[in-house]
Amino acid sequence: MPMITDQSPIAFADRLPDAVDIAVIGAGVAGTATAYFLAERGLKVLLCDKGRVAGEQSSRNWGWIRQQGRDAAELPIMIESNRIWRGLAEKTGEADLAFTQSGALHRAETEERLALFETWHENSRRHQLDTRLPTKAEVEARFPEIRGRWLGGILT
Repeated sequence: MPMITDQSPIAFADRLPDAVDIAVIGAGVAGTATAYFLAERGLKVLLCDKGRVAGEQSSRNWGWIRQQGRDAAELPIMIESNRIWRGLAEKTGEADLAFTQSGALHRAETEERLALFETWHENSRRHQLDTRLPTKAEVEARFPEIRGRWLGGILT
């Protein structure tokens, strides 16, 4: 299957299947993932969209699988998404598919914001995430280009 780019035609010209087990309407990240996992379970799936696959909101999220700051109920989903993405290129054989793990640092300029970070840090520890509460001095030592008036931060 050729890679889908902004030059790919929007109109689908292939013949539609005579029968499917399920039709998924909407080829964003949720629809595409749904179709993928249903097909992986042996179902015959038709994935439909009015435009390009992952060409609307899914293409605008920068591809982030953010864990930091998530609601406690969302964290298991994000952890599982992270696990799936790590092995997806090998599983699908797509050489151009990549997953790059990086981090996110947020700074607290007030005691109230720092307290929110501390609360979220407790939540992250329950899920065994690599999250720290660096002091201002620790952040400046690690990232000397970051300056400003703040008290501390959270790094995941």
